[in-house]
Amino acid sequence: MEPTTPDVPDTPPARWTRPAFVLPVALVVVLVAGAVLIAIGSGRGDRPTGPGAPRAVGTTGAVDPGGALSTTLPTVAPAGVSWEPFGGTSLPVSRTAGPSSVRGGVASGYAHSPEGALIAVAQISLRAGYSSGRESWEPTIEQQFLPDAARDQLLAAIRAYEAGPQTATGGRLGRLAGFVYQSYSPDTAVIGLVYDAVVAGTTAYQVTTFTVRWVDGDWRMVAPPGASWASVSRRATDLSGVVTWAAA
Repeated sequence: MEPTTPDVPDTPPARWTRPAFVLPVALVVVLVAGAVLIAIGSGRGDRPTGPGAPRAVGTTGAVDPGGALSTTLPTVAPAGVSWEPFGGTSLPVSRTAGPSSVRGGVASGYAHSPEGALIAVAQISLRAGYSSGRESWEPTIEQQFLPDAARDQLLAAIRAYEAGPQTATGGRLGRLAGFVYQSYSPDTAVIGLVYDAVVAGTTAYQVTTFTVRWVDGDWRMVAPPGASWASVSRRATDLSGVVTWAAA
């Protein structure tokens, strides 16, 4: 059976299961007759222990001071990025691109630049996932996704899963492998994050496209049409055209 893609995000890294290739750290989502079927890969033990006290992360403000805004797209992995453990995976943090703070499970304060948009996509997409814990996914989606019907559908799907029975499903953790800018302007960035995993001894890739917009002084994510990440995900056989980027 050809793999399908998820309808609720929990990224990165990717998780592969049989029969579906899925995106989550601990969340498995497959499409069944147009409905959303959600199963937990490795359970609540993969979640962060909690958001903790508010803390500074990077030193950047959300807007770069002075001068024209940069629109030069990185052709190599951003310099000065460290990777902080989060819920069984790692999140990128930059002293110049953000986030500048983490408060109540929400990481915010990204540079108004291509690098800031990239870090925002990586941070927000993972924190919006179920395995990050309700203290993270709920405020992240509420505060860092632009309000629309798709965002509300996304929240409703995860809340419904939270309230229902949860079935453990095996899977293999994939890894963030790289990124590709599909378009960028100071107002809107469209960025594909690439994940890899090994299935039957063969490395394969999935590219999921995220859109963020600069609103109210920070990057905000746009929920996919119909809250379906499958609609913005595709398979790839190699890393052609991709800038490799991964935790060491």
